[in-house]
Amino acid sequence: MSPRSQVPLAAAATQKIESVRTTKKGPLIPYHVVLSVIFSVGLISAAFATISDCDEVFNYWEPTHYLSYGDGLQTWEYSPVYAIRSWLYVGVHSLLTLPFSLVPNIQKYHIFFILRAILAGIGSVSQAELYDALSRSVDPEVGLFFILISVPSAGMFQAIPAYLPSSFAMYFVMFGIAEFLKTPVFLSRAITYFAVAGLLGWPFCLALVVPQLLLWGFDDGRARGSINMVRRMACSVFSPLIVLAIVIGADSLAYRKPVFVPLNIILYNVFGGSERGPNLYGTEPWWYYIANLSLNFNIMAVAALASILVLAITSVILSTGVTRLQFVLLLPFYLWFGIFSLQPHKEERFMFPAYPALCINAAMSMSWVKGLILFSGTKLKIQAKVASALGTSLIAGVLAMSALISTSRTVAIITAYSAPQTIYRSGQNISGNVCFGKEWYRFPSSYFLPSGARPRFIKSAFTGLLPGAFEETNTPFRDGTWIVPQNMNDLNQEDYSKYTPIGECDYLVDSYFSSTGRQAESLEPNYILDAENWDRVTCHRFLDAAQTPFLSRALWLPSLAYEDQRVWGEYCILKKKQNRVT
Repeated sequence: MSPRSQVPLAAAATQKIESVRTTKKGPLIPYHVVLSVIFSVGLISAAFATISDCDEVFNYWEPTHYLSYGDGLQTWEYSPVYAIRSWLYVGVHSLLTLPFSLVPNIQKYHIFFILRAILAGIGSVSQAELYDALSRSVDPEVGLFFILISVPSAGMFQAIPAYLPSSFAMYFVMFGIAEFLKTPVFLSRAITYFAVAGLLGWPFCLALVVPQLLLWGFDDGRARGSINMVRRMACSVFSPLIVLAIVIGADSLAYRKPVFVPLNIILYNVFGGSERGPNLYGTEPWWYYIANLSLNFNIMAVAALASILVLAITSVILSTGVTRLQFVLLLPFYLWFGIFSLQPHKEERFMFPAYPALCINAAMSMSWVKGLILFSGTKLKIQAKVASALGTSLIAGVLAMSALISTSRTVAIITAYSAPQTIYRSGQNISGNVCFGKEWYRFPSSYFLPSGARPRFIKSAFTGLLPGAFEETNTPFRDGTWIVPQNMNDLNQEDYSKYTPIGECDYLVDSYFSSTGRQAESLEPNYILDAENWDRVTCHRFLDAAQTPFLSRALWLPSLAYEDQRVWGEYCILKKKQNRVT
């Protein structure tokens, strides 16, 4: 066969792949309508979602505040000795807020919420793109179910506005999967999105794209031959190499030494050894993510975990073949869930990149279950229209119930745990040292403190390593990015130089719960009850989780239908009385 005759054959094979992977059907709901709804929910989450992890504050909000305003708290990860956090990542976000910070009389906490809104906007576009791609390349019904599952979920509500590399990676993995579905033959743009997710975001998220890349290699190899497939793959890595060069160059410039942050993250977390690594910060049982996903996605978590079983049942009963694309779309969630369930150190944010994959699995499960209901109806000699209506009604009921539970979960979290972000917006003129004891991990960032105030820590029962302060200089350059801070370590060993004497505190943030009673530890006295030394500036109620029943903690239930069993404590800003507390 001549070389000329091979060209049309390869083109025909390519067109065949395209026809299998792309349908002529479009989304059931117009793109702009879906995007508007997603973005509206995203803005609500940006305004009201709580900060669930202190790592978000100390490793991202604080360095960004330092770049923008010249002061902030510094963790050991930003020491040039370890360099496992990217200055390019926080620098990009700092630049996003720069135009808004120039607005006269704007408050810093306004900048906080503006950046959250920007993140929600990016996340909304990525969700809409994935919805459009699923609708066109898989099935319009799957795309619709994906949106109906992801948008109201408590998990996505928390993840979308979070200033975390895992959320950032989630955005660009969604962009990449959408591009992979829309243009399966030309993968250059999809690989670029994946590179941004892994190199600028979180390197571990690249595990989510392995199945797609393997499918691309298989399909392209069959269509064009192995040699051409390798050539096309080599051409596709040009853009990722540019991303890599930018990441290494920017971070090396900030740290003033050659640095490859993604590699440092992997080395620390995977090859850190027994004396260091993520396990120093706590371990969780094997079922942690099952419980966590059940809270954040309820019924849909079960549907996602059961999706391969549902696919197998459907293919047997309906005698339908399992397409490679269907199987590949199911794999990322299982792969991610398996890898991270095996790790002793577990955190909710580690699941963020896999949330869209969970929603895809659940959406496909719902679609297949609907098909099984229709098939069962025909076997029972029920009219097709009646069977279809029954299936649609049952699936709609399940989706509505899931959305209702998720909304209840979201409202429960907002109403119970918002005090750490709301107590600072009372118009009080706070200045000087604002101290944190046992509430150090709920500090919402320096964006909530006026320019004349600085966060400080007092000794509490906590015995790990607390953040220090970045080097403050009068120059426009932030020398703290490269100056090696004193008394930092990667072993989570306590450093007493990080503490401020209580007598030097002008303000103090503290909580009080009746479950602790008046019997407090010597290192954690009930400052809120100490009216002799401290005045209350602002107080808000805060859920006493120890005394609140599980169901009342997990979900918000209307008081008209259910007696509110939540028990409340107090969360306060206190001001030191003159000539008191030494």
